[in-house]
Amino acid sequence: NVPLKPFIIRSCVSVRLQALRKEKSRDAARSRRGKENFEFYELAKMLPLPGAITSQLDKASIIRLTISYLKMRDFTNQGDPPWNLRFEGPPPNTSVKAIGSQRRRSPSAVATEIFEPHLGSHILQSLDGFVFALNKEGRFLYISETVSIYLGLSQVELAGSSVFDYVHPGDHVEMAEQLGMKLPPGRGLLSQGGGAEDGASSASSSSHSETPEPVESNSPSLLSPDNILERSFFVRMKSTLTKRGVHIKSSGYKVIHITGRLRIRMALTHSRSVPNQIMGMVVVAHALPPPTINEVRIDCQMFVTRVNMDLNIVYCENR
Repeated sequence: NVPLKPFIIRSCVSVRLQALRKEKSRDAARSRRGKENFEFYELAKMLPLPGAITSQLDKASIIRLTISYLKMRDFTNQGDPPWNLRFEGPPPNTSVKAIGSQRRRSPSAVATEIFEPHLGSHILQSLDGFVFALNKEGRFLYISETVSIYLGLSQVELAGSSVFDYVHPGDHVEMAEQLGMKLPPGRGLLSQGGGAEDGASSASSSSHSETPEPVESNSPSLLSPDNILERSFFVRMKSTLTKRGVHIKSSGYKVIHITGRLRIRMALTHSRSVPNQIMGMVVVAHALPPPTINEVRIDCQMFVTRVNMDLNIVYCENR
């Protein structure tokens, strides 16, 4: 004898209220996502990259590139010497007459002024290699877009990533030593026999668990006063280019000659007894394509042998 009509009405009202709450929740989430996407869009536009690239970035890439850019600014401003010494406009205490004479420049001065903003791009295009800057943890703060010519990797992919993710595991120790990093005990000793692979042979990418990280320490990386800043060494880096420059899915390795110097933090005192704090490294990288045996000219006074990494002869021609 329970009246059903009020119960049915209350049930309908309850279902209707739940539907309204869900709809409001969806609208709020949609609005929140829209605001978030707008903020990421605005942040991406502030990156020093072409609009065609920033419009295609996902949120994780925008955050990674933004952090890398901010660290690069600290790298340039706090390093010795600082790289931000550029005057915008005339120097202070410049008379109006002097400014007027500066405006009446010769055609060569005008041409130089037009050329200078693109000077960096012209230098990069003329280099037989690419340029990159690493911080003290080994992360790319900057890498030139010309890296795609020599390794087939994109500038956006590499910026903010660890260099150890793109260096052969057998060269991790070498890379860390050049950066002045301290590796955990036993790290970097993995697969020394893996170096038997040819520098351009195909190999699987190293996992992130194999990536060296500096030992946690309260003291920054220091460089003794008698140590040199210049660096020159060879490592194997990942490449997705075949011999003819065609992109491939599986990555191999190319031998890269790296030359540059460590960048140290600007110190208040220039005493030689005080060690310098390492901020990172700025280098030029040249790819060394390994020639195959078919590309070497062999005359009648030469013969061919093949040895393994222990220098044991595994093959020798009859002659």
